[in-house]
Amino acid sequence: MYNNRRNNRFSIFIAAIIVSLLVLLTGCASTKKETDLAKPVAEDSSNPVTLTVYLTAHYANPDTHCPIYEKLLDYQKENPNITIQFVSPKEGDTAEREAEIHQLNTEILSGKGPDLFIMEGNRLTNVNLFPDIEKSMMNGAFLDLTDVMDSNEFTAENFYMPLLDAGKPKGKQYILPLCFSVPALTSAESVLKDSGFDMQAASKSLAATMDELLRVYKEKPMLVVMDFSMTSALSQPIIDYKNHTINLDTVSCRQTLAYEKEFRTGEISYEMQNGLFDSFNPEVVQDYFANGEPFASLDPSYMTVGLLRQCAALGIKTVTLPIPNELGGVTAEIGSYAMGNRNTKHPTEVKALLAYLLSEECQSSSAFADKDMFPVRRGCLKKCMEAQYQFSVYDASHEKIGQEDIENRKEMYGDNLTDAQLDQLETICDKINAAQYHTIWYRALQLDQSEDGGNLLSETMVQYWNDEITLDELVDRLTPRLKLYLDE
Repeated sequence: MYNNRRNNRFSIFIAAIIVSLLVLLTGCASTKKETDLAKPVAEDSSNPVTLTVYLTAHYANPDTHCPIYEKLLDYQKENPNITIQFVSPKEGDTAEREAEIHQLNTEILSGKGPDLFIMEGNRLTNVNLFPDIEKSMMNGAFLDLTDVMDSNEFTAENFYMPLLDAGKPKGKQYILPLCFSVPALTSAESVLKDSGFDMQAASKSLAATMDELLRVYKEKPMLVVMDFSMTSALSQPIIDYKNHTINLDTVSCRQTLAYEKEFRTGEISYEMQNGLFDSFNPEVVQDYFANGEPFASLDPSYMTVGLLRQCAALGIKTVTLPIPNELGGVTAEIGSYAMGNRNTKHPTEVKALLAYLLSEECQSSSAFADKDMFPVRRGCLKKCMEAQYQFSVYDASHEKIGQEDIENRKEMYGDNLTDAQLDQLETICDKINAAQYHTIWYRALQLDQSEDGGNLLSETMVQYWNDEITLDELVDRLTPRLKLYLDE
């Protein structure tokens, strides 16, 4: 049976998939809570403009000063004709937040709403704006940004283009990604070398990587942490909005679902045998991970960064490899992203601010609403990672912290990534040939209720993991439901 003794983040994941999600054109929506930034200098401007910016309350909190908040302050200072007002519904899955989101959605549908949206990557609850971002994009909810792309040198030389292309259906750019993660396998260098793990063979495809891990496991039993959605690593998405197809009943998807079940619930699963793996505990990393317990951690890179920082502080050499898609490349998952409201009365100013968020200055400063993500602009990774570490440990947020707090944070967050670690991560990024927005297909999507009143989709997945139904039955049950959702 499926064991709920999961990694801490996976426990959150399981809780999230049980949550019912009513996915509409723009999701459930909200009233706005506006926080004015500093007033513009009137004499410096003949055309003052107020831009309302949707940003999650955590990142728009003036007492926290997250990097994205800092850079928006800088932008306002450098452009005295611009006043920025944050629209930030309350945090938490509360009735109050849901009411705010609902009111905000009503405003958007009536031709109003914020001028610009800066979104987090995860869309896990029914109290988020635009929970199905791709459906909203396909239905024309956002400002056409194609000219922003064309006039700001958004080219393959400067950006990881598959990520930008994900926001470009039918030839027009509607969404600009700000950051991303990649699926990665991380192991201690000596452990991986001694195991005989064939990196070249594993690099050919997702199936090849899993087969190589299983081969090593059979020869010398070991355990792995598996904390990512394997189907999100495929280049072919489950719900394909552009081609209007459901790809659940494909060879690659079926194969991936079978591997995911084995690695989550089988004997190779570290969590099934030992419970949680605390990658933020230096003693655990030093005494266990460095010696192959677990043998490897398979995670989205934003989860891997914390482990790598611990290893950097402890002097443990690591190897981080891409978990390839079925084509042998890498599928990036888009984190934070930004777009303009098609109803904005200030399209020129909105486009200028969006272009600023993709500037080298902002990308190097980690100016986006997700933690430990990679910048979409090439050449910014090292400075971006340093900026995120600086914020986490030394508190660039201007909180009132003492030396004791800093020492505690150093213990938790380790050290800056080494040059070798950064080189490995950049090598993975260079292999990106596909990109997807955060998948909602079995984490939160509400297709219907089960007989017990739960989420039919998520409960069907758990039944498959628990051997209560076969893979054929899962595919047969969910494919028509997903098709109906796509056709809505």
